[in-house]
Amino acid sequence: MNISVIIIDDFPLVREGIQDWLERDPAIKVVGTASNGREGLDLAHRVKPDVAIVDLHMPEIGGMMVLERLRTDLPSVRTLVMTASEKGETLLDAVAAGAAGYLTKRSSAAEVAEAVITVAGGGSVITPTLAGHLLRQYSRASTGESEMRPMLTSREQEVLRLVAQGLTDRQIAKNIFVSPRTVQNHLARIRDKTGLRRRSELTRWAVLHAVY
Repeated sequence: MNISVIIIDDFPLVREGIQDWLERDPAIKVVGTASNGREGLDLAHRVKPDVAIVDLHMPEIGGMMVLERLRTDLPSVRTLVMTASEKGETLLDAVAAGAAGYLTKRSSAAEVAEAVITVAGGGSVITPTLAGHLLRQYSRASTGESEMRPMLTSREQEVLRLVAQGLTDRQIAKNIFVSPRTVQNHLARIRDKTGLRRRSELTRWAVLHAVY
């Protein structure tokens, strides 16, 4: 059976190039492409691919929100980020949002095809230049050498700031253009990372750690 793939990227040349690379591999079939996050989510719901290749910086709905929505709505779809960003923080945010793989646009055609096959099989792929950063971050966290705040993703910090401002889950969801369920998922991860449960405790923690 072929691995079905969709490509979500706002640059036509990039979409066409990735599609051409992938379809040279007989194990892979591109079943659709989309030029923005909203089109990508609609396409994913229609065709239910094995793998979605997602750019992070797109109009309509950004890549991070696409990752979160796919994880919530279509958990069987494995997501592979392919972006120009080589920032460690962006990698951490993507992994936290549900990405199974992260490649930069420096990757070769062979690397992209191999990553698709790996991700479709349940594995994970991190571009080698950033893999060390991810390992260092989690190693420091596991040994207690790093503060908790850096382990909160930028989206989690944003949610925590809005909690500290007294907003409800529904108000936060409207503010950052996600569902209340997604906000609740973020809060669950924040509570796990901080060890706090009450909103009042989270507000105090936000102020003490300058998140507010």
